[in-house]
Amino acid sequence: MAPRALTRWLSGFYYGLKLFPFRKERKERLARGRTKGFVGIQIDGLAFPYLQQALDRGYLPNLERYLRRGHKLVEYQAGLPSTTPAAQSVYFYGSDHAIPAFRWFNKETGQVISCNDPDHVQSFREEFFGGQRGLLAGGASYSNILDGDADRSIFTVSSPHPQTLFGRLGGLRIILLMLVNPLRTCRMFFATFIEYWANRKDEWHHHRKQSWRTQEGLFPLIRIFCNVILREMQTFGVISEVYAGTPRIYTTYSGYDEIAHHFGPESWPALKNLVYIDRRIGEIIRAVDYIPGADYLLVILSDHGQTPGYPFQNRFGATLGDAVSAFLQENQAASVSAGSQELARAKFGYLQDELEVRQKSWRHRVYRYTKNYFQNKIHDLVSETLKVDPEGSVVITYSSSLAHLYITGSNRPLNYQEVEQAQPMLLRFLQKHKGIGFVLARGENAGELMVFHRDGHICVSENPRFQQHELAFLRLYGAPYDTLELLYRFGLGRRCGDLVLFGAIDEEGIACFDDQVGGHGSVGGQQSRPFLILPIGHPVLAKDSLRGYEFLYHEIFRAQVGDDPPDTKEPPVKDSMDTLNKPLVGSKFFLHD
Repeated sequence: MAPRALTRWLSGFYYGLKLFPFRKERKERLARGRTKGFVGIQIDGLAFPYLQQALDRGYLPNLERYLRRGHKLVEYQAGLPSTTPAAQSVYFYGSDHAIPAFRWFNKETGQVISCNDPDHVQSFREEFFGGQRGLLAGGASYSNILDGDADRSIFTVSSPHPQTLFGRLGGLRIILLMLVNPLRTCRMFFATFIEYWANRKDEWHHHRKQSWRTQEGLFPLIRIFCNVILREMQTFGVISEVYAGTPRIYTTYSGYDEIAHHFGPESWPALKNLVYIDRRIGEIIRAVDYIPGADYLLVILSDHGQTPGYPFQNRFGATLGDAVSAFLQENQAASVSAGSQELARAKFGYLQDELEVRQKSWRHRVYRYTKNYFQNKIHDLVSETLKVDPEGSVVITYSSSLAHLYITGSNRPLNYQEVEQAQPMLLRFLQKHKGIGFVLARGENAGELMVFHRDGHICVSENPRFQQHELAFLRLYGAPYDTLELLYRFGLGRRCGDLVLFGAIDEEGIACFDDQVGGHGSVGGQQSRPFLILPIGHPVLAKDSLRGYEFLYHEIFRAQVGDDPPDTKEPPVKDSMDTLNKPLVGSKFFLHD
């Protein structure tokens, strides 16, 4: 027997024993014939330069071997905002749905939307994608923000039919799997303690060596969950899907992104964490090589990078929200009412009053006291990501190096003149602040975007003409031509704030409005430089440049599996402002002397 054939036979025997509970599902799929499929592996937040750095240091032996076998590593330009929800909305549904940030404010309902909250994600998932058939229909989603219409959504924030890994396996299967996978079970148990002490050591080292510090808060628990429990479980889940022949599989490893936010994207803890991610990816590569239940294209990518930075509060003495509130209180009283937000607050107050006057049992009082106590403790451990100033009628949501500021009292987006009328001098205050690189606002006329920076402002329309010096402020953020096009496509979306704030970049890094030392979501630096690994010879690699996220959906994933049958669902109602977030076909963004 040839060595390769022997290796394949031994692998088949090993995985057949290891994944015994899935043998029936595999047999049924193979009986229908092998289908084309893909396995998408996303390393959240890893920029192309830092991946190269990790390869050079020998942290990624499995990826290094994979590249030598006939695969190519390239970088592409991230879209705006450079966040996972925005990227996955395009990966899974094929077009930009104008998700403005990781957190934003819905002026029509007075609700803050956060992609950390499953209810919020489920709500906008139904609103944005309810009428569409996603890329993962008939497939599986593991540890993603969006589910892509997957039949199985496990550890995924939003799905119309979520499922736990244990629910998929069943009680008897779990016991059986623990018996045939004792190494993974023991590794996960002991790795929990190792990860905790590794974090203690990393915190001590970071505080000695780095000038910018972040609060520890809930980070140790998040790190253990992402880097031990979730990483092991999602890897096992993906391998079981490969064995069973599930045609469309997508998973996200989020551990690097969490650590990079806390210690920095090029820090030793962040890069060292890639060693363990590489080992899990190596397991998936071997499964695709030796026991695939379908003809898979393996796609390894990141959705964005991270730019080294500093917490805004540490450098300037106050959070962005507190700085704005202090300015409003010092300079003028609010000139607009808070509208729907005030109404919601009043209703909540009435409800609270009703609850308080009711007779309660001692059990109910103990429950409420305990719940409030732990909520307050957790609140103290979580850094500020939202600021509501009821006196100034302002809501600010932070998403790393990007922030949206909304003036309440109007259900529609305001242009810059209406903002100045509602809050005189606020725009000038933000424009001149050293922690803010520039501010976007809507122009007076439809299709106009105003960009305010420290030395002035420009008005961008579909066919702008500028002198070189007028765009000098954008050079820190990348090529002015490319950056300006991204800003124009993004800044006119109706879900964006009345003012959109971008963190300043200087020799200290990028200003992070969250409590972070690695930022993304905006433009500038490595956050705009994700990576992609494909087989040599793939048509996408012949392109001169790769920009945005649409090509991944159309030219990689869809090209591999083909089009889905026609939807039976009603097509979604198009947002009139969403057309402004499509590529500007035929537009002429250029400079002249």
